[in-house]
Formats: sequence, structure tokens, C-alpha cells
Amino acid sequence: KSIEEEAQGQIAKDDLLLRVHISKQSVFKGEPLLATFKLYRRVAIVGYEDIKFPSFNGFWTQDIDVSNAMWQRETLNGKVYESTVVKECLLYPQQAGTLVIEPATITAIAQVIVQSRRNIDPFFGGGHEVYNLRRKLQTPRVNITVKELPAGAPASFTGAVGKFSMEASLSADQLAANSAGTFTVKITGQGNLPFIQAPKLTLPASFEQYNVKTTESINTSASGISGYRQFEYPFIARAEGAYDIEPIEFTYFDPQRVQYVTLKSKPLTLEITPDARGGGDAVVMQGRGMSK
Repeated sequence: KSIEEEAQGQIAKDDLLLRVHISKQSVFKGEPLLATFKLYRRVAIVGYEDIKFPSFNGFWTQDIDVSNAMWQRETLNGKVYESTVVKECLLYPQQAGTLVIEPATITAIAQVIVQSRRNIDPFFGGGHEVYNLRRKLQTPRVNITVKELPAGAPASFTGAVGKFSMEASLSADQLAANSAGTFTVKITGQGNLPFIQAPKLTLPASFEQYNVKTTESINTSASGISGYRQFEYPFIARAEGAYDIEPIEFTYFDPQRVQYVTLKSKPLTLEITPDARGGGDAVVMQGRGMSK
């Protein structure tokens, strides 16, 4: 028997395992699932090589930091192992149908003690040597069922899935004509936040609108992505008068309740006073109407 065979014989088939745990096998499009790749050992491991994780086709992925993952005792199939998380990520399905999570592979290098062929000492008998044994580990492929979102989504739905709240505000409720103001919308909650787009804002005709500025604060944890996305709509009001700013609408799909939820901002009023620099014969616009 070669040393290699002898070493192999000291490690049972299930002494080293690579497994993937999936939080849900069936989700809606845009609803995240958590994939946790774990390594299980009953023998000493001295290193790894050829680590390959799937490319997660059809999913948008967000990795969770596992750099501080510790080895912990865990029972699997009635045997006690030490286990550790080697990769964990949130997967957001981007299409309906059956999506496949391909296998992950890792070659683990285990250390075993084998009886030495050399240095047989007549006095002490056979010595031992340490042998590094490579064992390729693989997770099974996993099928995920992704359900299409229900038909009949409101016009203000652009793909947000989760649970959210919305606030809208104006930088001031009074502005001088020809000066700049900002309308701000903040959407807070948990779900596919990075995909949330700026809701449509309709301003009165005499307002000049500029490009929306987006800021965000997003936290990723095993329970999902949470935080906020804020949209600032800069504008310049050209003509004096009192204006009603139409409420904006934002719709999201709540996978827990399996329904669309539409949020609507409160109506806001903005008063535009005459241009401080004296703008001659300004056109005064009352609400929707126009008078000179």
C-alpha cells in the first residue's frame, strides 16, 4: 500500500464536507434568499486551494462579510463536526422561472499521521510522518423556484420589492422667483434598495427641473439589505405665485403580504415671492390659472 492510500484510508468519506444552506427554495422575483456555504471537518485542515464559487446566473448578489467566521461545533447526520462559514451572500433573483445555483468546489488539504517506511529504528520501532492529503469537496447544485410578480402593478411600480416607508419635503415653503429650491424624497426600509429608482415628480410648468441627485445609506446583513435611498430634485421657480406641488407616488411589492403597496406623499404648497433683484413686470400664476 502506498503512503497516499494509507493516508486516504485514515479519512472517511464524510470527514470533510462542503454544504450550501439556502434560506428559501421558492421566492418572488426581487425577493432575496440567503445562501450560506459551510465547511465541515472531523480532521485537521492546513490549507485550501482551487476555491470556486458559482457565478449565480440570474441573480444580483450581495456578499456578507464572513472574514471573522469562527469554527464551531455542529452536529450533522448524527456526527459532531467543526464547521465554519466560507461564503455567505444575499441572492436577488432578476427573472422568473427555475434558477440554478451551480456547485461550489474547494480542495481542502488535510493533515494525517502515517506510519513511516523510513527510519525504522531497531530500538523504538517504526516512526511516524505527517502527510498532507488533498480532498476535493463540492456542494450539490440547487434549484430555486422564482415566482413572477402578480399582474396589475400600479404605474408607480418600478421593481421595488420589500417593505418601505417614504417622506417628501421641500427645502423651503417660500422662495423668491428665479432662486433655487430642492424637493427631497427619502425611501427607507428593507428590500432591494439599490434598485429603487427616483419616483416621478411633476412640477408646475414655470419651474425648471434639473438632474436628480441620489444618496444612499445601505447596510447588508444576513437578514437582508436595509437603509435608505434619498432623491433630491433641484429646481428653479421662475414666476411668483402660490403653487400646489402634486403628491408623488411610490409602489413596492410586499412578498410577505403578496401584494402591491402604494405610498403617497402629502400635498405641499410653495409660495414664490417677487424676485429680490426686481424682476420688472412678473407674470403671477395662481395655482393652475394664470393672471398678469
